[in-house]
Amino acid sequence: MNLAAHPGLSRALTAVRGAEIGLLRSVAVDLVVADTSAGGGDALGMVGPTAIDILRRATGPASVDLQSHATTDGGAVTFLGRTERTVVVNAHVSVVAGAHREYVRATARVVGTHGSVFVDLLRPALDVRTATGTTRVPFGVPGPDVAPGETAAILSAIADSARSAQTVSTTW
Repeated sequence: MNLAAHPGLSRALTAVRGAEIGLLRSVAVDLVVADTSAGGGDALGMVGPTAIDILRRATGPASVDLQSHATTDGGAVTFLGRTERTVVVNAHVSVVAGAHREYVRATARVVGTHGSVFVDLLRPALDVRTATGTTRVPFGVPGPDVAPGETAAILSAIADSARSAQTVSTTW
């Protein structure tokens, strides 16, 4: 399942690019996947690339200073960062016990200066909140993909930050 190409996410990004929610200020991603290896899994390796792809699509190419934290078994990783355009990005990725690999939770929240968009990437739910109120918006056609960067290098930087408890800089 390619969550970065989800129609709801594309619609949320249209709200950002069309200034429907004002200037982009924050993007948050929460991805939880069930897998038989839970109890100790490589959350960053399993769902980290998807989180990076979603964040990259929202911010566009950006230089990011970030810091991450991980459980000792690698089953959960959280990172927080800020782009050079002062957009705050954060993601939580984790692996939980399950019969086979499937997403248990997959959400994205995009916040602008005048509103926000919340997308449940597993269900057809999209809420756009602006100064005039909350609106449910139907999904549109997916937008163009942002060219992929060096996802492995980004994931390595996140893992280095988690191990060292230091802030690192990366680009996507």
